[in-house]
Amino acid sequence: MTTLDIAARIHARFASRVVHTTGAALRRLVCSAGIGAAVFASHSAIAAPEGTIYFAGVAYTSNNSDIARSYPHLSIELTGNGAVALNSRIRSLIQGQTLPESIAFDSLGSINDASKATALALALDGETTSVEHIGNVYKLRTEISGEALFFDFKEKQVLGGFPFTIDYIDVSSTPPGDADIRKAFHEMIVGAPNRHDVASEFVKVLERSQVPNAANKHLRVTVSTLGPKAVEYIQQVAPQLDQAAFTQEVAREFGEYLGANQQLSILPYGSNQAIGKSMAARFIEGDAVSLKIPDADYEIHLNVAGFKKFEQSRSNVDALLLYGAFVDVDVLEPLSQKVYFSQRIKQGESKTIPLTQASVDDWSLSTDTLLSLFDNFTKAMSNSRSAWLNSGLPDNRQARDQFSSLEELVKSCR
Repeated sequence: MTTLDIAARIHARFASRVVHTTGAALRRLVCSAGIGAAVFASHSAIAAPEGTIYFAGVAYTSNNSDIARSYPHLSIELTGNGAVALNSRIRSLIQGQTLPESIAFDSLGSINDASKATALALALDGETTSVEHIGNVYKLRTEISGEALFFDFKEKQVLGGFPFTIDYIDVSSTPPGDADIRKAFHEMIVGAPNRHDVASEFVKVLERSQVPNAANKHLRVTVSTLGPKAVEYIQQVAPQLDQAAFTQEVAREFGEYLGANQQLSILPYGSNQAIGKSMAARFIEGDAVSLKIPDADYEIHLNVAGFKKFEQSRSNVDALLLYGAFVDVDVLEPLSQKVYFSQRIKQGESKTIPLTQASVDDWSLSTDTLLSLFDNFTKAMSNSRSAWLNSGLPDNRQARDQFSSLEELVKSCR
């Protein structure tokens, strides 16, 4: 496997994958289904048909009042004309598609004169940027997490969301500068030929989504933690990692895979119990609102128990490394405290490294393994004959019985 293959393996998601190779650079965009926020459309007297979903706009979902710090690049891209361009692109893409729901623009009004209506927002959850020196190349990875978020406009209550993430990866022989990073985020917002962007992926999510029914049972990740062995491993291979932010990423990623692989709307994760039942949405046009999150019928608790890495074999030209990820998953009914599933699941993945490669990005490969674990586990929830269960689930009757209960629970949430 060549050095460039590292970029080709990052975040293998359930949805579309596009690889662009141009000269010395490898570009890849990967998308999957996920959660977000909105800009409110201007008031109009035009009445929309009953059953219409009103597009509320684009917003940041953050309890942090410092949007510039939480979204350092998106906040720049979506200032002034950037926000107008994104809204315009969303409108043109939606109006050119046949979607399960009828979506209206310019009819919702301002946040202060809301009537009873179901609203849709493009909610932006976060952005990340990383630059890694691997062998003789530099890998720039930028990521935007968002969601098609449905909510009751009058009650300001979340109905459910369909998360997605887009990645942009550029591998080159020279270190990327600020201009390269800005260009990557700019193209993820406004679009570029033959590449995925936020607006196009938002519309793709809508093509396979329906408005969540408030009467449906809700699933939500309510706990995300790191075990002592996971913390120890992180301190060794990624000492600069923000562990608190990583636990939130774990919760969001698990929710994305669960929603995508089981076609479920997912309630947003809230790590702070004081704000655990609300979601802050700061709209690009200046409005801010707190959206209530309904109680989850079933809670999901995640504990990343640990990671492992060891050399499996070595030849004269390369070494075979094995990476492992271990996660404790508990699914329970909060009122009765009935536990449906409580097991440690695991995933192993191998990586062949040429002996000529100067360094190995252990943390990236470990997180890849963790995401593969989430993907395989959530896919198996509707396929009890999945071959993955033989290696990923403990080999005992209790684990199998609990997994069957989990499978039925997921069905009840559709």
